[in-house]
Amino acid sequence: MLTLNIEIGDFVFRDIKKNELDLVLELYNDDDESMFATGTSRCLSLEDMEEKYLEVLISSHEFFIGIFLKTSDKLIGVLKGRIDYEHNEEAWITSFIIKKEHRNMGIGNKTINAFMLYMQKTYDVKRFYAGVISKNKNGIDFWIKAGFKHVRTIKNYINLNNAYEDFIIMRREIQSSK
Repeated sequence: MLTLNIEIGDFVFRDIKKNELDLVLELYNDDDESMFATGTSRCLSLEDMEEKYLEVLISSHEFFIGIFLKTSDKLIGVLKGRIDYEHNEEAWITSFIIKKEHRNMGIGNKTINAFMLYMQKTYDVKRFYAGVISKNKNGIDFWIKAGFKHVRTIKNYINLNNAYEDFIIMRREIQSSK
């Protein structure tokens, strides 16, 4: 697992621990937007979450980061993904969720920008990709505001609630600060 442990303002970004998976599960199953952000049409079980966690633990290229309030150590978000195995300058964000009551407060943008800067400085990542279900208009708007551009659409990629949805791939490149 790639390790991340940084403080920015009132937030701590650090690796998820096994004993926090129940909190992560609550976040993943919180609402339809959270499920859109994870690409699933059903609530996940603790066993599903443990499987996702084990996949990250055994891979040196994957990350599973919790976003915590510094003052209370309360989990308010999750960022999950990987550095591409063949193209080490590329990272994929596979899940990004902020708790409903903390959305639209700038936390998401702070998180993504801090994460990308850290990945650039630490792992020399220059291109970041995020996938969004086409029906997730709030997610698409978020990534556009974060500077991501549409790269590709995969038609009828996933079956959500008995309807096939397109999958939109978005990318943001950052310039080297060297």
